[in-house]
Amino acid sequence: MNTRVKDQAIMMEEIRGLISEGKTVSLTAKGNSMNPFIEHLRDQITLGPWKDEDIRKGCVALVKDIKGRYLIHRIIRRDKGTIVLIGDGNVGLYETAEIDNIIGIMYSITRKGRVWTADSKVWRLYSWVWMLLLPLRRWPLGLWRRLFRESAFHRDGR
Repeated sequence: MNTRVKDQAIMMEEIRGLISEGKTVSLTAKGNSMNPFIEHLRDQITLGPWKDEDIRKGCVALVKDIKGRYLIHRIIRRDKGTIVLIGDGNVGLYETAEIDNIIGIMYSITRKGRVWTADSKVWRLYSWVWMLLLPLRRWPLGLWRRLFRESAFHRDGR
């Protein structure tokens, strides 16, 4: 597998092109907004094409939001031509994107050599419970960060 570093906007348009051709693309997670389920510089996310019925609550999607930022977050609501998303590591920071600006949806995540598909019972159960906990997420996230955040920052040299 080749590793390339490019300007983010150029890379995202290349990814959009590959996914629109029906291909899948794997990216290494960068950032902490999807913790604890997707961890910075450790997990790989495989994204692919989507159909209209795939865009529903709980789906993890790569989007260009209305502010022009590229995000991989979980869809929590769909309203006609827009979606509302939130990172699993957030408690109240919502983003909005046009449905046409969905680049791809998550097919699977690879963590420590093990692949979890987005439609597996385990991933769906975790997702469902985590979305249910949204109003109370502050406490489990705080505990998780206290236990694991220090080691996460040392992995990437910060």
